[in-house]
Amino acid sequence: MSQDKRTALITALQSFFRLIMAYQVLARKYRPQRFSDVVGQEHVTRTLLNALEQGRIAHGYIFSGHRGIGKTTIARILAMALNCRSVAGSAERPTPEPCGVCDSCKEIRAGNAVDVIEIDAATNRGIDEIRELRDAARYRPARDKYKIYILDEAHQITDAAFNALLKTLEEPPEHVIFMMATTQPEDFPQTIRSRCQHFSFHAVRFEDILGQLRAIAEQENIAAGEDALALLAEAGDGSMRDALSIMDQAIASAPVLNGRPILDADRIRDLMGTVPNTVFERLLEAVSENNTSGVILQVHALLNAGNSPQALARQFVRYLRNVLMARIAGENSELLQISADERARAARSAMLFSEEDLTRFLQVMLRTYDELNYRQEQRFHLELGLVKLVHLQRLLPVEEFLSQMPSGSKSQPGGSALPRTASVPTHTLSAPSPARPTGPSRPAISPFEADRERKMSSESTAAAVSETPAAPRALTPLEITSQAAFKAPVSAISETPAATTEGTLALAPAATPSVDAAPETDLDRIHEAVCSALEEKGHNSAALLLDEGNWTLQGDTVQVEVTRTKTMIELTMTQEAEKIVRNTLRAISAPLKLSVVPGEKGGANGNSRPRRASGGSIQAVAMEHPLVKQALELFQAEVRSVLDLRDKK
Repeated sequence: MSQDKRTALITALQSFFRLIMAYQVLARKYRPQRFSDVVGQEHVTRTLLNALEQGRIAHGYIFSGHRGIGKTTIARILAMALNCRSVAGSAERPTPEPCGVCDSCKEIRAGNAVDVIEIDAATNRGIDEIRELRDAARYRPARDKYKIYILDEAHQITDAAFNALLKTLEEPPEHVIFMMATTQPEDFPQTIRSRCQHFSFHAVRFEDILGQLRAIAEQENIAAGEDALALLAEAGDGSMRDALSIMDQAIASAPVLNGRPILDADRIRDLMGTVPNTVFERLLEAVSENNTSGVILQVHALLNAGNSPQALARQFVRYLRNVLMARIAGENSELLQISADERARAARSAMLFSEEDLTRFLQVMLRTYDELNYRQEQRFHLELGLVKLVHLQRLLPVEEFLSQMPSGSKSQPGGSALPRTASVPTHTLSAPSPARPTGPSRPAISPFEADRERKMSSESTAAAVSETPAAPRALTPLEITSQAAFKAPVSAISETPAATTEGTLALAPAATPSVDAAPETDLDRIHEAVCSALEEKGHNSAALLLDEGNWTLQGDTVQVEVTRTKTMIELTMTQEAEKIVRNTLRAISAPLKLSVVPGEKGGANGNSRPRRASGGSIQAVAMEHPLVKQALELFQAEVRSVLDLRDKK
């Protein structure tokens, strides 16, 4: 190799190494140098600026909070402001902010200031190191106004070392200031915390991180879409340093076009080992449809693609948390630190479930995630946790299960809590007898079976509306209980009493057309079907609310105007009741939507459309019984609900 070629190669290598050594990661390059540059910690910077302006300088500070949110950075800026050689209020330094151009500011920024000592308390945590620090603190600063000690990860200092520092913190020399940064302030002895000013740092908001990343991408000449930057900001999880570190990694792996790196959301997901949240949205849709096979097949595809079960569980837990917050506080709540697209996705998933269901889902997945940390067959445990979500929807609330229990169930070991039906051809009320015939006890219906009937398909719902049950058994007045529920008004049922014998009153209802026999109009048929389905499934309050409303047809929407407030409508028309209405409309081939709105029209002023009772109502039968009438007149009482305990096949 000739001398010229050797010289050119050496020059190129020197330039290359200078370029490598000159590079700084984004977290260091864009580290704030003034209080105004710090993002997300306005409560801390404002207090420190006021203290500098008023001369109220404490001798000990504790900066605590999440990692990567500016604790050590603010400690350095405060040290620069305290030892800045420019006078506050001068042309070089008009505010208490450090000037950044004097020798003290430059040395502190470079980390080689003589009078600002940064100590890693994780490695210098013993009593001997703290004794040396305490002895050195007695001497005055070499050049600057204050001798400042910045202790990082100070919670790792031992109790004996803290006790050695206690006297110095209580009565320090006037030229010494201690600044302690920590992520675990609860590990500090109370004697230390009481002698320092404690500043609790907040996690940086999603919007603040996103704005900072957008500004850095513009300064670094990086092409980055909003979805890519939002993904980086969300991955930061409240830490500006974490977001910048991930951004550095994404820039290194990004393709370059005309010398400009291009950040892509899909490439960033591959880099972080995550999957798009659309996967979890489809998972929850399959769960809401009780589609166990769909859930397992989606998990199978994800695991075969190389995703870790633990990473999937962690990401699904975060998605479930956002869905729960969207259900509780709404799509635009500050509790959701995610992008606008992810807010909309979480809101769509939240509409599929109730708040109680989402709470149980999150609890199960948190437990599954914990189990994956020490289980060997991680795939099996992840699949089991997701299958549990499907079956959790079959659980009945305790209140709903107890409301189906007869009042005399404790004295009837063979009794069972059966759901009531909407249509019965005949009803028989018997006078109380001294003894009840005994027979083989019937097994109580499982809550899972009752809930399975409640979650029947649309075809089963349509069949249940027109079903004619078997002959009922006799009821006693003791089985008519007053509990908080609502039934159809008595005026909507036409019944005539039949002949009575030996204290037994047999009531035969008048012949009324069924739901699908000869409806007056399509609106009557829809009215009858919806209210009957709600009443049959135990949503009596919703059935009464719609039954008393004024039904009108406006285009493809059936509008029901009721004399209730908006809040009361939301409490009555639950998600389960809305699902029953949708299934019923689909079952009777009505391509319509139903909307319940508050108003002044309704059953109170006679504008409602009373539905016909299909076969009579047990509420009306009970109200016509002579013993019930006597009880109402004697006690000035009111029957709120009647439980149907008749035998049903």
